[in-house]
Amino acid sequence: MFFPDAELRFHCTGCGQCCLGHADAHYIELAAGEAANIRHYLGFDKKKFQRDILVTLDDKGKGIKINAHGRCVLLDENNRCSVYPVRPRQCMTYPFWPELLQSEQDWHAEAARCEGINQGAVVAAAHIKKQLKLLGS
Repeated sequence: MFFPDAELRFHCTGCGQCCLGHADAHYIELAAGEAANIRHYLGFDKKKFQRDILVTLDDKGKGIKINAHGRCVLLDENNRCSVYPVRPRQCMTYPFWPELLQSEQDWHAEAARCEGINQGAVVAAAHIKKQLKLLGS
């Protein structure tokens, strides 16, 4: 892992690119309790929430759907998260994911998708470590 030796810069521009799935992404991971928090925030009943928002995963967990256009179903028409205050941990910790911090090449490859990577001030290593800890890394 090239972090923590590297000084990483990130400033979210609100572009919404992180809410668009990769070719191999079919859902957004949900940690325990996150689905319920999102459902309550949206005011959906369980049946509507299950049908419109969630996908059941092979390991019996749940995820948020990525639609046929590769967009998170919770992303609004202005590329804004409709559940931002209760967004999933996966979203909250982006771009400080272990797979993006493995190498400088991985970090820069993600920068081609996210215009906020390598922008703004250096992010404190303590903040990045906290994000990794939230992910269980």
